[in-house]
Amino acid sequence: MQLSKNLLSAVHSEQLQVPDEKIFGLPEKVLQFGTGVLLRGLPDYFIDQANKKNLFNGRIVVVKSTTQGVTDAFHEQDGLYTLLVKGVQDGKEIEEMIINASISRVLSAQEEWDKILACAANPDMQIILSNTTEIGITLVASDAKASHPISFPGRVLAFL
Repeated sequence: MQLSKNLLSAVHSEQLQVPDEKIFGLPEKVLQFGTGVLLRGLPDYFIDQANKKNLFNGRIVVVKSTTQGVTDAFHEQDGLYTLLVKGVQDGKEIEEMIINASISRVLSAQEEWDKILACAANPDMQIILSNTTEIGITLVASDAKASHPISFPGRVLAFL
């Protein structure tokens, strides 16, 4: 079974945390460069948890920066994904299964740059996230005059 907003009401499990419908109406407050597991497992998880406690009340627009893969899987699942959290909390072992709803949409930097730039005009936008490494933080001289920058620094500058 593929995860989607339409199927959430049919999910009934004591072991699985299902997001409340109201989260889908929250404003986009975060622009995140990257779709990787680290970002989804850490900052996106914390944003999801803060939303469930009414502390942040915002969602994430993810920018898929690489040309590898497609954004289809994210679109087909309405940005939802499952996360298994195992560890120790307050001295006790925990295991939680969560449907994370922090991602509102995923945009391709190559194909949807205009939509990414439109996010800059959003007055609710507050945070830019990335786990770009030193290899990704490279000067590309052509970015200075490009309408569609290709480097991470060029993209952030264009967004700002």
